[in-house]
Amino acid sequence: MGNRMKEGEDYEDAFALAFIQADKLDEGVNGWVFITLPKGSNEEPDTVFEVLLQLYGIPSSTQALHLTLTKWFKSQGFATAGFEDSIWVREEGGEYEDSLIVSAHINNTLMACESLAMLEKFKAVFLTRFEGTDEGEVSTYLGAELIRDCVNRMITFKQSVYVQKILQTYGAWDKPSVKTQLKAGQCLMKEDSPTFIDPALHRSYCCITGHLSFLVTMTCCDLAFAYAELSKFVQCPGETHLKAAERVLQYLRGTYNLGLTYSAQAPGSTNVLLA
Repeated sequence: MGNRMKEGEDYEDAFALAFIQADKLDEGVNGWVFITLPKGSNEEPDTVFEVLLQLYGIPSSTQALHLTLTKWFKSQGFATAGFEDSIWVREEGGEYEDSLIVSAHINNTLMACESLAMLEKFKAVFLTRFEGTDEGEVSTYLGAELIRDCVNRMITFKQSVYVQKILQTYGAWDKPSVKTQLKAGQCLMKEDSPTFIDPALHRSYCCITGHLSFLVTMTCCDLAFAYAELSKFVQCPGETHLKAAERVLQYLRGTYNLGLTYSAQAPGSTNVLLA
């Protein structure tokens, strides 16, 4: 990790020299992140540039952005929500009459408030400090669809479009669906791994497993066991393993339009998974 590099050990690797760590800059003094120029540039010595937009591929970029966001949110009266370092909550009172909740995934941010007026007020303050765009009411987030039913106070979170693209990519969209992810009683074994691994098979298997990992993390918790079994063989998959992965895709063909539904909780009730 770039943010853990140490001078004298691995500090010279990648772009580590370029960053002044965000945690060393106090929010309210400057709070920005700067980079030094690469060797051989024609600028004057000791010149630095402010980072306007940090790219995903630069070591420390996400960490630096997170630290900068956290410092700014704290200056606005927010606190992290329990163990979730990427969710900030501000209780009602003071400048804002209603509570505010903000979550962030790298540079994608969700904001929630019971009062639309208070939400608009806070968004204006946020966009004064950070460059960004207001996309309005959320309908998609991180590749997933967010469907709101305000009348019944329910929210459905699903990835039907993403799953459909996966199935079409691997030719599973036109195949019949199956009712279980893996065959009943099937146990994937290391003995099914060949001595020589076909590169094309290996690539397909790793790609399918990677897609399943994202689905499990987001909305398809029912795939957790199948994904756990398939992920054991990403280094040495054989035909048997690939067929098992393709079966999971056939299962998704019948469930691609399902997701997670959350409802407003009555006192003493809990949310349940709706299938």
